[in-house]
Amino acid sequence: MLRALLIWFVVFMCISTHGGSACQQAVHPDESADYTMNKRFSIKQSLESLAIIESALNSFRKLTEAAAKTIPKEQLAEIGNTGWEMQNLGFINHVQATKGTLLKQDYLIKKLTYELAQKKSKSGEVDQKNLSKIKQEYEKAEREFQKFWKTFGIAD
Repeated sequence: MLRALLIWFVVFMCISTHGGSACQQAVHPDESADYTMNKRFSIKQSLESLAIIESALNSFRKLTEAAAKTIPKEQLAEIGNTGWEMQNLGFINHVQATKGTLLKQDYLIKKLTYELAQKKSKSGEVDQKNLSKIKQEYEKAEREFQKFWKTFGIAD
């Protein structure tokens, strides 16, 4: 069932309403579709972007602490996301949940890719060199997710 959903999702995401592949149309004149799909939307770039978001949230927390000395609590509350719970629990939990989701999805996709490659290798569609590479990518993603899982906690 999960495989069918994954295949459906990939096919759906790559077909545009114009009959062409959305994966081939550039979304910005300064960036190729290939770069967007394979670099910008990669697990590596996503984790780097998430680290930047986490840093920005930490800066916002520090700014809120500094501003609390001069801005009334009511005004801070109107700004939003300035309460202790959100800034000291929510920010941490949201970032970690997002990181876990990214790593889990990467692991599951690479696992399914490896299982498919194993089947294709039996029919000769995938050679042993490519199968070995796909297996290494799967094992790396599995290690990364397990490493995250062992250190994951919920702030409360």
